[in-house]
Amino acid sequence: MKTTYLLILTFGLNSLLTQAQNRAPDPNFIEKIARQEKQGWLKKMRFEEATNYANYDLTFQRMQWRVDPAVRKIEGAITNYFHPLVDDFGSINFDAYSDMQIDSIFYHEKSLNFKHENNQLTIVFPKTIPPQQTDSLTIWYQAIPPSEGFGSFETSITFGGNPVLWTLSEPYAAMTWWPCKQSLVDKIDSIEIQVTCPEGNKVGSNGKLISETTMNGNTTVVWKHNYPIVTYLVAIAVTNYSKLSVYLKQEEDSIEILNYVYPEYLETAKERTADMLDIIELFDELIGPYPFADEKYGHAQFGWGGGMEHQTMSFMNNLNFGLVAHEMAHQWFGDCLTLASWQDIWLNEGFATYLTGLCYEHLIDKEYWMTWKKQQVDRITGISNGSVFLTDTTDINTVFSSRLSYSKGAYLLHMLRWELGDDAFFEALQNYFNDPDIKYGFASQEDLVRHLETVGDTSLTKFFNDWYYGEGYPSFDIAHFDDNGKYKVTINQTTSDESVDLFEMHVPLRLWKDGDSTDVRLHQTTNPQTFELNEKPDSIQFDPDLWLISKGSVVTSTVELSNKQLKLYPNPVADILHISLPNKVKIEQVKIIDFDGRTVLSQTNGNLEVNVSQLATGSYFIQVRTNRGNYNQQFVKTKSSQFR
Repeated sequence: MKTTYLLILTFGLNSLLTQAQNRAPDPNFIEKIARQEKQGWLKKMRFEEATNYANYDLTFQRMQWRVDPAVRKIEGAITNYFHPLVDDFGSINFDAYSDMQIDSIFYHEKSLNFKHENNQLTIVFPKTIPPQQTDSLTIWYQAIPPSEGFGSFETSITFGGNPVLWTLSEPYAAMTWWPCKQSLVDKIDSIEIQVTCPEGNKVGSNGKLISETTMNGNTTVVWKHNYPIVTYLVAIAVTNYSKLSVYLKQEEDSIEILNYVYPEYLETAKERTADMLDIIELFDELIGPYPFADEKYGHAQFGWGGGMEHQTMSFMNNLNFGLVAHEMAHQWFGDCLTLASWQDIWLNEGFATYLTGLCYEHLIDKEYWMTWKKQQVDRITGISNGSVFLTDTTDINTVFSSRLSYSKGAYLLHMLRWELGDDAFFEALQNYFNDPDIKYGFASQEDLVRHLETVGDTSLTKFFNDWYYGEGYPSFDIAHFDDNGKYKVTINQTTSDESVDLFEMHVPLRLWKDGDSTDVRLHQTTNPQTFELNEKPDSIQFDPDLWLISKGSVVTSTVELSNKQLKLYPNPVADILHISLPNKVKIEQVKIIDFDGRTVLSQTNGNLEVNVSQLATGSYFIQVRTNRGNYNQQFVKTKSSQFR
């Protein structure tokens, strides 16, 4: 079935209106995705990339496989084209599960000896191959891949009870079902996949469908992918799929979105096609053209609980809005731009999470955008510490932390957007995505920061020190008051983790007066910090659009209190600081804050005396919250008399 975007536009608009309630952000979506991907990463603990993988460049692979979705078995031949990058290249290594049966290896029509142990396949050539000389060899093998329960090579049944087979190799499971080079230093320049399976099945895979032929009860399907691809994104899925294609029309051509779905799911899939087109068009506009447009983008339904962003064809359990957006976003960030180190996992997952949020901002009811942001902030601030930066990539719970790699990674982007402004932020993302030095290759944290700083014409060192390397988040106490005819706002920040003294950034406030509002940005660089406003507002809101990660932040008016009404004595003080208040004004809380923004003393007993004898000498701020408003003042602590 072929449907153009123009033909389904009306359906798409109606669908957005009538089904909006079914597309609300799932508060547990990120936890589900992170938990599922975390399971696959348990294998990383048992794999180390071969040190000699930088010795050769893998330029092309032809995979010829024979499978039956009802049988856990694969057999085939992998033809590898490569060229050495070093002198005296006399042997080549591939990753191959130790229980895999290597039948033979042919090189220049001759069989070669090999060593296969400890999940490594080592092949020695009759003589060394000169650098940059393209050569090839073919590995014939068969295997019954281990069943690890989360998709490296799985057989199951569809909703209708038909056998289904799929693969899912992230990060290092490809070697369980085919001899390969599992590497983050070398992408395969292009691939051809030939799969033979029992008649009645379809095969979903990477790239463009070249042919489907049936003979003697078997169907052979050929896919060709002419873009660089990392090994863990190579995949196949086989069952009695129904095919559903829709097309995003562009000025000169169109992009096919090819859906292979279970027959029982076909009618539901038809209802979701408008969303697919809207999402891919949005990403085209915000980030850049879909990077594999001349081949396809597709979905193949499979039996795992979530999704996996296999290049040009994501494997999906369903076609729900959030899941489609997340996995499609990975085609830009994860597939075309692949992380250069697993330490930079947020460049995959934080980006995919934020682009999903942007779909709620631009495509669905605005209320869902606020809901999505609140879900992320609540998740991030649920625990007081933890950084996006990974110090240990073998700690699976940290790598696939829904709170840090996904939600906080996404909110780093959201706050960078706030800091730089929309125009500069999205221009930087477009430049990052289109950087010719990394596009279709590997990207690092440094690449992203370089483009953000260049377009923003600023240094982001402090931002990343606080939000990427640092832990926790701030809470804001904001007081506004009249000071001898000048109206001022004092911002005091308390951080949840001692790794960050102060999150230096612009603080968003909304000032209301006579029913109208004005948004202001106050750049907090010290703590506390006082700013003068142009006029007295009726009220002030802190961050009403949720630009920042914060928790428990409050805004209070101190308009009824002045320096004459509330007095501190003695000042300087050695032991007991006395507070003098007007009649009917009662203390609710007292906080004393040092110049690093840390609360060093707090009491809620309503006492007018504060014992400061245990404080170190120096200057402090006192915040007094009363039933009539807040009061802030500086005082000096001298050496306590009890130590004299």
